[in-house]
Amino acid sequence: MPSKKISYSRLLVSIALCTAALIASYAMSIAANHTQKFWVLLHPVAAGTQLDASDLGFQKVALGASAVHYLSEHSNPIGSITLRKLSTGELLEDSALTDDSQAMTHQQISISVRSVDIPSTVAAGDVVTIFQLHDAKNGEAPEQPHHIASGVFITFIGRKGSNFGGEVALTISIDREVVGDLLDATTSGRLVVVQSHG
Repeated sequence: MPSKKISYSRLLVSIALCTAALIASYAMSIAANHTQKFWVLLHPVAAGTQLDASDLGFQKVALGASAVHYLSEHSNPIGSITLRKLSTGELLEDSALTDDSQAMTHQQISISVRSVDIPSTVAAGDVVTIFQLHDAKNGEAPEQPHHIASGVFITFIGRKGSNFGGEVALTISIDREVVGDLLDATTSGRLVVVQSHG
């Protein structure tokens, strides 16, 4: 009889352990597949730029343990300043942002350039250099191109209507120290965009 009791006790313990293992496995599976809303970039953003509501959206993803590195819907990154370049569709990491206003080195500005003065391969997220060019007129000696700014980040590019020699609309993020130079350059001559890579 004692041996039967021991066997029965062992059977109960085995069943309990097996049940506990199944429950733990099921709970871990649910946790691993649990989706949560995280902030995501809707378009490219340059370093040193203050985030606006129009820059961001939400995306449901299951990140598991790595979720601690990203900003969930319960946080509010709007108004924060980027410490590095951010790409479209990228989940927003806490380490990519700061609240230090001194990190805000760039400002966004909209300009237009002739379609022939910007490479057809330039797209949002690219970094370009901008020159001012004056065409020679009435036999005058041509001026050397003037360098306006390097490291210019293309936030948006609109090529509608540019197929027939029209204008291309650009939204750019540029070092705030050269915003005045760029605006001054738009009043005469023309702006030429040079692709920094590719």
